[in-house]
Amino acid sequence: MTDKKKPKGKQMTLRTRPVKSVRTRPEPAKQPIPTNRAVKKDTQPTLAEAIHELIDSTHYLAYDESRSLSVLVNRAGNPVAQPIISTATSDRICFELDQMKFEVSEEAVRAELKRYHFKAKLRGDKVRLSVRVAEASHQGRTVIDLGNSDHTFILLERGQVKIAHQGVQSVMLRSDSMRPLPIPNSEPDPELDGLNSLLELINLPEAEQYLLLAWLAYVLTHPLSPKVSQVFLVLLGQQGSGKSAFCKWILRRFIDPNQLGVQAMPAQVTDMAIAARQSYLLIFDNIRSIAPRLSDWLCKVSTGGTFTVRKLYTNDDAHTINIQAPLVINGIVNPVTEPDLVSRCLFLNLQPIDAASRMTEQALNAHLDAHEGRIFRALLELAAQALNIRDLVTPQRPQRMMDFSRWLVACEQVMGLGEGYLEDAYALNQAQSYESSLAEQPLANALLNVALMSGVDGWTGTASDLLPELEALVSDRDIRAHFYQWPHNPTSLGKKIMQHVELLDSLGVVIERPTRGRERLIHIACKPDCPWLDITCETEEPK
Repeated sequence: MTDKKKPKGKQMTLRTRPVKSVRTRPEPAKQPIPTNRAVKKDTQPTLAEAIHELIDSTHYLAYDESRSLSVLVNRAGNPVAQPIISTATSDRICFELDQMKFEVSEEAVRAELKRYHFKAKLRGDKVRLSVRVAEASHQGRTVIDLGNSDHTFILLERGQVKIAHQGVQSVMLRSDSMRPLPIPNSEPDPELDGLNSLLELINLPEAEQYLLLAWLAYVLTHPLSPKVSQVFLVLLGQQGSGKSAFCKWILRRFIDPNQLGVQAMPAQVTDMAIAARQSYLLIFDNIRSIAPRLSDWLCKVSTGGTFTVRKLYTNDDAHTINIQAPLVINGIVNPVTEPDLVSRCLFLNLQPIDAASRMTEQALNAHLDAHEGRIFRALLELAAQALNIRDLVTPQRPQRMMDFSRWLVACEQVMGLGEGYLEDAYALNQAQSYESSLAEQPLANALLNVALMSGVDGWTGTASDLLPELEALVSDRDIRAHFYQWPHNPTSLGKKIMQHVELLDSLGVVIERPTRGRERLIHIACKPDCPWLDITCETEEPK
């Protein structure tokens, strides 16, 4: 049996696909077994870490909502705050970074501090900042910041003066321009003998000298607060009476030493607000006149005012600025003419200095350097003793500034003056100031004349009846010179007459005008004790 032959034809072969190679990840290199030995690496911190380390070691972040201000507060000693965004803060940070061999630009430091500003605003401690003077936690205690590098505070409590280097809770804000107050003597001076070294430099009448001492003590004990109204000091005197030197060498030295010194009156309220943020006491030199609009703003500076400005010209965000400060104005002629501002001022008249008594500024400065410790201690003693009895006295002749009237009663008891001595001097000071403002107030002058002609019985009538009588007493020239102050119709007279009620009341004239009624009669009369009645009777010719 034979094998079968295979059929002829093409041979078919089986084709197989090539097997693709599979890529595998390389195995990681074997890591060395960790040991306790530290790995050496670059330890240079970043800028943010370096600044954080510097700040956290010595200060903490805080935020004052009333001032909308972020600050750094030192951890050791009495709490002193500095604004985060300020030249002094950035310069100090740059210096300390340079000591750490950290090369960085000032612009980078400022940019980093801006981040801390927002951080303090959101997460910082909430504090209440005070400038120079603060009211402590309980009533009758005042804190004064000396402004020195040791962060020394003065405590006035229970009629005593205490020097505190630490432990005070009040947070004091310091600006870049602030300078330190004199260091008071450590020995107490309950008899106030140190004030004699100051009085011999003040060329004022005797009563005004004591009023000045009371004002100095008032400013040193009444902090900036909406609850307390500040009394402005107006220094008047002819050329050569030493107004500027008095402000520069005495008021600045014992109230608020500051790099700003004595300034010119700013034209804008915003400029005044900026100056108030850099200085506790504002001093404006050689003022000739004060515009009515600025006079209204100065009244707000006394009681504490707020105005709003736009943050940027590219958006509608508002920025609120609070402004309050004790104020000093000097000039040859009284620039304060508005009655509302007159009631917030104390007017002092510096006497001319003869050639024999005149001192050079160098000699004046040398005298104060030798006696400033005793003088400042005596001022603090006066402030502490008056503060201790302030709430126990009652003024007999209170003026509009009630807190200051009460303070004068306390000061006259501490200084051993007669009862009512400072009260009478202040009341006379206000009356004379109101009289001097009559020259710039033609309507008030005319109303005074109507009252004097009517006497104690007075004049009664409507505004339509009163306007022709007033126009007969004032010349056309005065009406043109004070066109916007003079009423030109009965309705305007009814509104403007109420602006002079307080001025005329201080001069012994009463004005009564009911707020409701069809006719709304106006009654103008002299008080029985009006001093102008005696003057008028003396000048009348005998019948």
